[in-house]
Amino acid sequence: MTLTPRLETGPWASGPECPDAETLATYIDGRATATERAEIERHLASCEDCYFAFSETVQQQTSHEVNDREGTGITRWLFRWFPQWSGLKIRYAVPAGLAAAAAIVVAVAFVVPSGSNHPGASVQVALNELDAAAGPYRKYAPRLTLTPTYHELEPALRSAEPSGNVTLAEREAAQKALREAVNKVEVATRARNIGVEGPQARAAMYFALGRPQLAVDVLAPQAPSTDAGLLSDVAAAHLARRAEGDVERALDLLERAITIDPKRAEAWFNLGLAAETARKSERAQEAWKRYLALDPSSEWATEARWHLEKLQK
Repeated sequence: MTLTPRLETGPWASGPECPDAETLATYIDGRATATERAEIERHLASCEDCYFAFSETVQQQTSHEVNDREGTGITRWLFRWFPQWSGLKIRYAVPAGLAAAAAIVVAVAFVVPSGSNHPGASVQVALNELDAAAGPYRKYAPRLTLTPTYHELEPALRSAEPSGNVTLAEREAAQKALREAVNKVEVATRARNIGVEGPQARAAMYFALGRPQLAVDVLAPQAPSTDAGLLSDVAAAHLARRAEGDVERALDLLERAITIDPKRAEAWFNLGLAAETARKSERAQEAWKRYLALDPSSEWATEARWHLEKLQK
């Protein structure tokens, strides 16, 4: 990130149009006016550097309590990403009993699409937008339970894509749409009483961004669950990451998932992938056949049938 001085205010920022530290702190603690909030939100939607700093600040603050009114929490993370601001004194007030939520006040300013008071509805709406913004391909072979729409697996050679017909303006617009969709998922997953859909949705977000390590980080604590869909998603994250021992972990999780719910199609699909990767041909063929018995005609089924025919040959 290239930092440049803002001569009119003194502090440093990431560019001439970026808000300074005082402005961001005012926004984060909820003291910004409606006009200021709108301007900052528009900027975050178009500035990758500021959005990344904002996102990391919010994400880290949700797991750390603010012990006093200065020097921790919000300011600590702002100064981590914008170290030249460290000489600036930022004050903010946190009402009693709400200290742990100080940094996520900002999330209220981002309006999640309405239509239902149930937090899961907002998550699904946000995921639908993310699915539309992520492009025509999926980055990883495994399936996730909250993103059922089929996308062909991303070509191994980027030259296979018709990128020559895409203008710079179109590419920038697509990147902006993806950032906005990611932001909506982040906000929706921090709603109260969101349950396991929160980590599942965040994993889907990390899949779309091509960051399987973060998907594992958010889902691995859910491994003791007895929810077959959740176990399938944890396994999918391990299969996408492909670190040492990940395939074995995925196999174990998926065997548990299909024992809990033998009709969980995503678990059979992922088990086919895991067993195939582990060179357990018979188990892989059985998994693909069981998947096709549950889903004989979708585009996912076409892919499963390709795997099965390949193993049989």
